Amino acid sequence: MTDWTWEYLPDAEQVVGGLDPEVKQDVERLAGRLADAASVRHLGDPRIEESGVSRLLDHAEGRLIVWYQEHRRLAVVFVVRVQHWPADPLP
Repeated sequence: MTDWTWEYLPDAEQVVGGLDPEVKQDVERLAGRLADAASVRHLGDPRIEESGVSRLLDHAEGRLIVWYQEHRRLAVVFVVRVQHWPADPLP
């Protein structure tokens, strides 16, 4: 099994800049889980036609949604966009 990693694309400032540190930690935990899932889903070397970057994928949990791509040849998940909806304030 290949150990997959993850990274922000283009960079952390563009993807999660301005979010609360707690939300950024949630994004990073989720990105790690996405990389772990990809390492199980994509066993072995990809065929040449499957070795590039995947289509844009998304995963949502609670108030957080992450858009990402998987690069099979590099064994990396690229986190490209994040949206977080804050909790509604109490009346």
